[in-house]
Amino acid sequence: MNFTKKYKSYLLVISALTITSNGTSLAANDTTTLPKTIGFSKVTDVYVAGYSNDGKYNYVATYWKNGKPVYLTDGVHQGKAKGIVVVGNDVYLSGEVNQNRQSVATYWKNGIAVSLTDGNNKASATGIAVVGKDIYVSGYEAGKNLSYVAMCWKNGVPMRLSDGSLHEPTTAIAVSGNNVYVAGFEQDTQNLSSTKAKYWKNGRAVLLAPADKEASASGIAVVGNDVYVAGQQRGKFGFMVKYWKNGKETDLSDIEGLGASSRAIVAVGNDVYVTGAKKSSDYNLVPAYWKNGKEIILSSETRKRSGFAEAITVSNKIVYIAGEENNGQYDVAKYWENGNAIYLGDGKHNSAAYAIAVIER
Repeated sequence: MNFTKKYKSYLLVISALTITSNGTSLAANDTTTLPKTIGFSKVTDVYVAGYSNDGKYNYVATYWKNGKPVYLTDGVHQGKAKGIVVVGNDVYLSGEVNQNRQSVATYWKNGIAVSLTDGNNKASATGIAVVGKDIYVSGYEAGKNLSYVAMCWKNGVPMRLSDGSLHEPTTAIAVSGNNVYVAGFEQDTQNLSSTKAKYWKNGRAVLLAPADKEASASGIAVVGNDVYVAGQQRGKFGFMVKYWKNGKETDLSDIEGLGASSRAIVAVGNDVYVTGAKKSSDYNLVPAYWKNGKEIILSSETRKRSGFAEAITVSNKIVYIAGEENNGQYDVAKYWENGNAIYLGDGKHNSAAYAIAVIER
């Protein structure tokens, strides 16, 4: 094995031995020169969850590791991956799989699918969190009158967060200690403008906006005792992006702007990041994010085309954002690393990216 590309200082030639660091074994034989000070540079792995296309207009639940796709469904059964968590060598994803023309809430561990619903009603798993040996999944299942029942599963055991009298889909999940937080919204199916942003803490609903303000929650993050929720609220001409910290709201986009929408939130130190999209002058929603209230447009196309920044994580001061953007004909899955776009989709078929995880080993 050639060590000269990684190490600058050397000591001597020694007989065979094995060095192990971070689970990686390096074999040295009696002709190998070992470094005086052995240090291993970290390897950064980027995981992105979403869907690709098999070329027959079928959605294939997919995740990409460092740009290489791993397919979770076969195209016969369409599917989407909407959330991702990586713990050690285990990759967990949440999403849905179409079975007998009905979407089934599903999670995967290392590619093995676990159905959370029986397929009698439309359902989807929106987010996933793993704490120790426990797997938490947020989602929803269709109830009466076309409404969605807010759901949370712990190790596959369902818990209903709502009674089905209102339309209450969930959007994201966060777990801190023994507390489980699920973001979403409620809506009267007879009055669509009645939408209210909310989250559930251990099954108890917490409303985030006054009853007279049309709003929804799209993402959630918990740091210590602080609960951050991303969302949007009706403005003068369209929706505006905002977030709530412990119930106190902060506006991110202009109330008199053309419109914007949020998707996810993360808090790192004193910095708060929210992803989503903002309407451009030609009324296309272009991918964007806000850092401490400052708007940053991510569009990499010469002519800004519609797209969304769906998910975000920050690792070692680098901002990673997953999403998709239209190339003029197809939606293309991609992620941005400090604003630089890395394409995941082939640009010849529709694809999308909904979640991202970054692991340094």
